[in-house]
Amino acid sequence: MKSIKNVIISKIIKRDSLTLLWIKLDYLMRRYSRYRFLFYSIALLVFILLLNMVNSLQFDYNGKYIKELSDDDRICRLLLEDIHEFKEKYSGKGGVSIDSALKVVLYKVRAGDSLWQISQKTGLSIDALLSMNQQNNSHILQPGQEIHIPNKDGILYKIKEGETLEGVAEKFKVDKSDILNVNELTETAIEEGKDVFIPNGKYQLQERINILGRFLLPVIGRVSSGFGRRRGPKSRKMEFHYGIDIANVAGTPVRAAEAGQVIFMGTRGGYGKLIILKHSNGYSTRYGHLSRYKVKHGQRVRQGQVIGYVGSTGNVTGPHVHFEIRRYGRPLNPYFIMRFSQK
Repeated sequence: MKSIKNVIISKIIKRDSLTLLWIKLDYLMRRYSRYRFLFYSIALLVFILLLNMVNSLQFDYNGKYIKELSDDDRICRLLLEDIHEFKEKYSGKGGVSIDSALKVVLYKVRAGDSLWQISQKTGLSIDALLSMNQQNNSHILQPGQEIHIPNKDGILYKIKEGETLEGVAEKFKVDKSDILNVNELTETAIEEGKDVFIPNGKYQLQERINILGRFLLPVIGRVSSGFGRRRGPKSRKMEFHYGIDIANVAGTPVRAAEAGQVIFMGTRGGYGKLIILKHSNGYSTRYGHLSRYKVKHGQRVRQGQVIGYVGSTGNVTGPHVHFEIRRYGRPLNPYFIMRFSQK
């Protein structure tokens, strides 16, 4: 005949096997009382790990807000993990297929934020941020403005009249199935005007020019140093480089990247001989390390007009032009907003 204790345990088995496990653990802890604290600690640790795993599996950050762009923000951390995984695994046509849908988070712009900084922090291309936010003025973000940040690199593309999904996939050199999976489409028919996310899609040069503006390359040559953090050419200390350096033979003509007016012409610190042109809509361009000038202060110049010549003045290790594009005094990455050719 079963004892009352056995009957109770039998009912517990039917109702909750986890409770039975706990009773067995409790029995072991009573028998080996000296290890009770260790048993409880291990049980608590396992419980916490299981709880975190369940929360991670169940949590969907799509449509949530990011408070700050750092690993300290849980949603941002999950977003960055997804972006990193996408960039590690997916290589487009012929690579690993995409089996997860697009997720998008919201971020409220803070003072000093720019799309360039957000691009660097997230690892997303500037094209992805531009297309997701239909940003006409990509250089100026207003504090409090809400922007959308996707968990995959690519662009949001609006289907044009007569286009098919097969044609769009071929245009961007991606698999049709990847477009279907990312956008959670169940059929290949698409409508004119529909927005479709193209994984790893990029704007063509003319499309980027239409969005970002148009500046000519001031001189043809090798880009010896890009925009962003670098080691100083002489100090070898880490510093921020606010433009790009274009190397060429001393005396090579330097041309105006855009029509404007000469607002500065003279020697300024590490720039050496410098020309600053003022353009419309708050833009200005700088041309440093020149050997000599071809314009005068206050003169208006046309796009492509020769304004000076390549030199080695200022803080340099060889002849080149230091070229900057600024808007309302804020440096912009020239790579994204200029045409790599001359008139």
